[in-house]
Amino acid sequence: MRFRTKIILYINILLFVFMMSLAAILVHLRSKEIRSEIEKDAKTFASLTAGQLCEAYENYYESGYFKFKQLVLSLLDLDRELVRVAIYTADGEKVFDSEEFKGKGIEKIGGETKYYDMIFPYLEPQGWHRYSVQYFFTKEYLAKRLFVLRLVIFSVTFLSVLLTSFIFHFLIRAVTKPLVKLTDAAKEITKGNFDTKIELSGKDEIGILAKTLKEMMNRVKKDMETLEFQKRILSDANAELKRLNDLKSQFLASVSHELMTPLTSLKGYIEYIYQEKLGPLTPGQKRGLEVANRNLKRLKNQIKNLLDFSSFEAGKVELSLTPFHIKGIVKEVMTNLDARFNEKEIIYKEIIPLNLPPVIADRERIIQVLENLLTNAVKFTPPQGEISISCHNLNGSKRGKIEVCVEDSGTGIPKMMKKKIFDKFFQIDPKSKYKGVGLGLSIVKSILDAHKESIILKSEKGKGSNFCFTLPVYEGRSR
Repeated sequence: MRFRTKIILYINILLFVFMMSLAAILVHLRSKEIRSEIEKDAKTFASLTAGQLCEAYENYYESGYFKFKQLVLSLLDLDRELVRVAIYTADGEKVFDSEEFKGKGIEKIGGETKYYDMIFPYLEPQGWHRYSVQYFFTKEYLAKRLFVLRLVIFSVTFLSVLLTSFIFHFLIRAVTKPLVKLTDAAKEITKGNFDTKIELSGKDEIGILAKTLKEMMNRVKKDMETLEFQKRILSDANAELKRLNDLKSQFLASVSHELMTPLTSLKGYIEYIYQEKLGPLTPGQKRGLEVANRNLKRLKNQIKNLLDFSSFEAGKVELSLTPFHIKGIVKEVMTNLDARFNEKEIIYKEIIPLNLPPVIADRERIIQVLENLLTNAVKFTPPQGEISISCHNLNGSKRGKIEVCVEDSGTGIPKMMKKKIFDKFFQIDPKSKYKGVGLGLSIVKSILDAHKESIILKSEKGKGSNFCFTLPVYEGRSR
């Protein structure tokens, strides 16, 4: 239901109830006045005719019956509401009743008399009270007057309500028409049609509202144009950033490939010299070659991370899923990192159940995940600290997931940085002594995402870190 229709309906209902209530009150008050008028007229009539009737009864009832009868009938005809008279003595004895002339009785409908009576005493000039006259007046005249009164008042009231409603209809329509236009304009604005015209003027509230809506629409239109312009700028900037990012990825991949070849050759020559195939070495020379070999391994790992990062960004990573036991790859990874553990005297703990079922994943990639997690753990764990690897079956059967956790007693990660820890090139403190590129954990997350598995970090600053990831259990035959 529209707003205008609601207002007209509510006003009509209120006006109808109000006017009809006034009409009912007016009818009630006027009815009381009519009753009072009829009673007053009846008393006046009785006071004027009671003496004449009683004197005529004494003088003519016995001697001139016809003359008395004519007088009584003339009195009955004089007042149309008067239908019967009776005369009583002071002792209450009825001595005359006009019904003996007319031969009628008092009519009743539904047990209720259609007449009301009034007894008026007659006092003679000497002050004697010998007779009283009872007058019977019909209620039919009163009923007719009341009916006419109700008919006139309620008809006039109803017509007044109709006329007022008709006038209100046009008044409300004139008032709400601008509001309807404003509503239609607002609907068009919500659809994005900011060229909608609002042809309303005036200094009243509706005119001010229309003016405000125009200003708002112009301001929104200007803001939309500004946003559209900024959107184009951002789109161009985003396209440029994407191009630069692609160039960066291509550059990293190219440089990494170019570095890997001489690095492999250099590593081979260092191992060849270390084995004294080009002549004997002094103890100092051997230690120097060991340091160089360790740094070459570190550099090789960083270059490998760059190559992997470029592959993941380009979406060129393909997984080779095979079944294997977690314990086997943990042993392999720990063999490669044993020197680092010994260098910092870190205590290593391993909690892997013997009956743990095999998993199915890309074995080399999961080795890379463990290497990155353990390398980070060694990096941020102080000397004589503790690192542990634990595995358990989340479902307690050969179906479901295996959870692998790498926990350390290192520096921990602040709460505000947990969400960014897996972002590429992110470092907790670039100025700290723990140097790195910031790709290790990003590569870990990318490898696990490729497997459609998750990794969760639990850490508090100063209380170490715990990285847990899942792998699917191999549902084939166990080795």
